[in-house]
Amino acid sequence: MSKNIRRIFFGGVVVFIGLVLIIGLLLAVPLPGRHEMTYGVTFSVPHAQFISGDWKKVYDATLDDLGVRYFRLSAYWNEIESVEGKYDFEDLDYQMDEAAIRGAKVILSIGRKLPRWPECHDPEWIKDRTEDEVHENVLVMLSVVIERYKDHPALNMWQLENEPLLDFGNCPPEDREFLRQEEKLVRSLDSSTPMMITDSGELNWWLDATKYGDVFGTTMYRTVHSQRTNRLFSYDYIFPSWLYRAKARYVNLLRGKDVLISELQGEPWGSVSFTEMPVEERLASFSPERFEQLRNFSKRTQLGEAYWWGVEYWYWEMAVNGDSRYWDFAREMFATSLGFNNR
Repeated sequence: MSKNIRRIFFGGVVVFIGLVLIIGLLLAVPLPGRHEMTYGVTFSVPHAQFISGDWKKVYDATLDDLGVRYFRLSAYWNEIESVEGKYDFEDLDYQMDEAAIRGAKVILSIGRKLPRWPECHDPEWIKDRTEDEVHENVLVMLSVVIERYKDHPALNMWQLENEPLLDFGNCPPEDREFLRQEEKLVRSLDSSTPMMITDSGELNWWLDATKYGDVFGTTMYRTVHSQRTNRLFSYDYIFPSWLYRAKARYVNLLRGKDVLISELQGEPWGSVSFTEMPVEERLASFSPERFEQLRNFSKRTQLGEAYWWGVEYWYWEMAVNGDSRYWDFAREMFATSLGFNNR
């Protein structure tokens, strides 16, 4: 073996050992205050309305039949300010108030880019505005929303934007300077409520996103659809549970921030909406058995808190297709879900 080859070989060995030691250290350091798993859901009024025609019926069933007590809700800009300067909080008030009546806690997503397609829920009246003008209007809207809900008994946390550093959806490119402005505004109006920033658990390493906010939320998707090949792929072996756990410990050590699962896959992902998928495709992507597997996978991450993405789908399968397996499994899961300390 030549001297150069030996040098490369031993250098590779050193790097490998170093990586093993780093990962081992991250896995050995306990996550603070995380012992059991608590589950909530992300609920979207326009999505529930689309699949059922009566979003309140879906929301009330989620509260009363499933017994969900932890929600991630959204203040969609196009819903609350469809006419410039005129705000309509009727739907969001209903969600927040009904949650409070039942003692439920809410992460309220605010900003321009929020959960569910098209990600940026812009009202029609800003379509011809410059980006600077849009930013000015976003800040005004944020101020109104925060002032309205900062003292609401159901509010547990703000989520500022949704995956703001991920290029996804019908949105402009990331703007970190503006994200800083938004963060500064939120803190100036409400310094007592924690703020969450989210990012992809599969596409990013979180280092940039965790510079913002107080709490970090990661997505967790296991079976995704590839537009390139029009096929489904399972990533179970590429992204094991311990990788999320190691990344979370790194964030906790480096930034001193807790990590939770803000978006846990609970519905099929295909080339079209699940309402248009044949049953075979829905089951290939997200079956009742897959539901249980994902529940168990999330537990193994030890992140402690997870918000399912797909409660509207469980309801749709039950109400439209007569398949109550998802809803029944969820009811049992929430019945045994443990509470966590309010922040």
